[in-house]
Amino acid sequence: MRVNNSGNLSVKYFQSYFYLVMNTQGMNHKEARNLIFQRFFHQDPMLRGKTTYINFEKAYKSFEF
Repeated sequence: MRVNNSGNLSVKYFQSYFYLVMNTQGMNHKEARNLIFQRFFHQDPMLRGKTTYINFEKAYKSFEF
């Protein structure tokens, strides 16, 4: 998935992406988090801005039961 630097990505966006990765790659939410973090942020949480990173973390936490 191509992501342009067009603005803040929402919690809903990341939740949808988590579902996509978990279903297509057969991963749990922790494995999906690592993959998405690498793909989107290249190990730098502030690469796409503070708001986008916070929304990413909120989406991840929504999968913890």
